[in-house]
Amino acid sequence: MTQTSQENGASNLPTERSVNQPIEQSIQPVPVGEIIQNLSLSHVMITLKTLMSHTGIVKLDTPHLSWEIFIHSGSIAFIEDKSDFLSTITRKLKIQKIQIPPDFLRSLSKKAMSGLETYQWLGKIYAQDRENCLVIFKEILLENLLAISLEKKFSLQWQPLNLDRQIILPIWQLPDLEKAIAKVIDQWQTFNHVRHPYQTVQILDTECKIAQVPLFTQVTNGKCRITEIADRFQQHITRTALKLDKLAENRTVAILPLPLRSAEASLNLEENKEAESRLRVMIVDDSPVLLKQFGNLLTSWGYHLILVSDSAKATQQILSDKPDIVFMDINMPNLNGFELIKQIRRQPSLATMPLVLVTSENTITNNFRAKWANCRFLSKPRSSNDIPEFREQVKSILQDFIV
Repeated sequence: MTQTSQENGASNLPTERSVNQPIEQSIQPVPVGEIIQNLSLSHVMITLKTLMSHTGIVKLDTPHLSWEIFIHSGSIAFIEDKSDFLSTITRKLKIQKIQIPPDFLRSLSKKAMSGLETYQWLGKIYAQDRENCLVIFKEILLENLLAISLEKKFSLQWQPLNLDRQIILPIWQLPDLEKAIAKVIDQWQTFNHVRHPYQTVQILDTECKIAQVPLFTQVTNGKCRITEIADRFQQHITRTALKLDKLAENRTVAILPLPLRSAEASLNLEENKEAESRLRVMIVDDSPVLLKQFGNLLTSWGYHLILVSDSAKATQQILSDKPDIVFMDINMPNLNGFELIKQIRRQPSLATMPLVLVTSENTITNNFRAKWANCRFLSKPRSSNDIPEFREQVKSILQDFIV
C-alpha cells in the first residue's frame, strides 16, 4: 500500500488499493435502490460520508447532469460523468500518450456495460501506466467534484455491491478531495459569466485577434465543454475559465447555459407539446448568432420556427407564413424594429399580430414606444447571469398566446 501527497493541500491523496476486499455486513445507512430527491449539496456530502464504510455506487442526478460515484470502504475509487465519460477518458489518455487497448472503446461504448465493468477496464489501463494514469484519474475526480459542488439541487440513489473480481485503482479520501478543491470552488464563484466547468462556449466576435487562432475557433463552436477546452490548450481548468470569463465580459464569446438532461427536457416537451405545436414563432434579426441561439431554445421547446435575417423582407414573409407571434430586434439595417412595426401594422390582416421587441437597449423611451405600438418588450441577456431570467420571460410571453 502506497501513499502520495498531492497539490492544493491534500494529503494522503491517493492510496493505491485493491477494491475487492470483503464487505462488512451492516445495516445500510441509505435505503437501497430508493431515489432520494430535492437534496442540497451539503445533504449529498453528508450522505456520502455516511456511506463510506460500505462498497457500492451512488447515482447522483441534477436537472443538468448525472454521475456515478464508486465508493469502497472509506474511500472514493472513481467519479464518472455519465454524459461525457467516454470522450473525457479517451481524450486525457491520448494527451498523456497512454496506449488504449483496442477493445477498450468498444467495451465502454456498450450500452449494457455496467459501472463495475467500466472500473475493471480502468483498473487494467491503470496497471499498464500507473504514474500517468494517476494524473488523469486525479484530474477527472477533481473536475467532477468541482462540477458537483457548483450544482444546487440533487437526487441520489444508492446501490451496494458485492465485488467478485479484483480491481486495482487509486482510492481517494473524501475530506482530502474536498480540501483539494475548496479554493478552486471559491474562485469559480467569483466569475461573472462562467458558472460551471461543463458549460460550452460560442464565439461572438469572429473578427477579433484571438478568433484567428484555429484551435480557438474549433473549441468555441458551442459544443466543447470548458473542461475540454482546458485539455486542448493543456492548461489548468480554472485558468481557462478565468480567460473565458474575461472574453465573455468583452463580448468576444458567450458562455452558454447548461442544457437540461435529455430525459427531463423530453418530459417537459411532452407536457407542453400539444399546446406549443399550435404556435408558429418568427424571429427577425440580422445577427446569425442570435438567430441560432434563440432559435435553438424555441426549437427545444417544441415550437415551429421561422427565421428572417433581412427585416425588409419580414412583412411579406409574415403574410406568407402566417406566424402566431413575431420576435424582432430594434437595431437592424434596411428597416429598424420600429419602422418594421409600422409596416406590419399597415396591413389590415396584421393589425393585431402579437409582436415582441427584443433589444439590449432597455431604455424608458424604447419601452414607451413598444407599448404605444401595442408590442411586448423583452431585454436581451447581457451576460450568462441574465439568461435564466430571459428564458422565463420568453416562456411567459409564449404561454400568453397558447390557445
